[in-house]
Amino acid sequence: GDISAQLNDQKELERICLQIRDDRNPSVIIWIGTCTTEIVKMDLEGIAPKLEKQIGIPIVVARANGLDYAFTQGEDTALAAMAHRCPEYIHCETNRRRQDEIGRIGIQTTSDNKSPSQGSELTRSNLVLFGSLPSSVASQLNSELKRQSISVSGWLPSQKYDELPGLGEGVYVCGVNPFLSRTATTLMRRRKCQLVGAPFPIGPDG
Repeated sequence: GDISAQLNDQKELERICLQIRDDRNPSVIIWIGTCTTEIVKMDLEGIAPKLEKQIGIPIVVARANGLDYAFTQGEDTALAAMAHRCPEYIHCETNRRRQDEIGRIGIQTTSDNKSPSQGSELTRSNLVLFGSLPSSVASQLNSELKRQSISVSGWLPSQKYDELPGLGEGVYVCGVNPFLSRTATTLMRRRKCQLVGAPFPIGPDG
């Protein structure tokens, strides 16, 4: 039913989230605020942290209500909200170990016409790609970039919520879709990442 008609929005949202948890067991729940929740002034940002503690699943709030954000900006809005949940790169030890492993792999797979030091410098760059792609397409892009001595350290979104990439100074980000301006702005201004411009679409001429 329409949750905006409930006397207690938090109780109704809690019931729905518990049902989702029991049926699907997701790693994260994303609330998409529609025009209805915006008109009735439902405080999704205030309710989310409370329910997150109760049900034990992260809840990300993204507004795509058609009023201040267009409906077509749903992915951009959701990714921008998720960017705030990514761990800080400076304090992300897992990310550092991953970069060390990538550096060692780069030295081993360097072609004959490049020195090992050159290969390791290229592969140690902390590059995060953002944008939703099918897993098969993302794997193909990872393989293609790897053949060009460019290693991708993470994706936003990641396949699992607990595998979100570390973000911060020293991290390069590049979008795989041309309509993610809000996410790009969030990554640059809020998370202090460096944006790599890329022509679209990504392909032979990209």
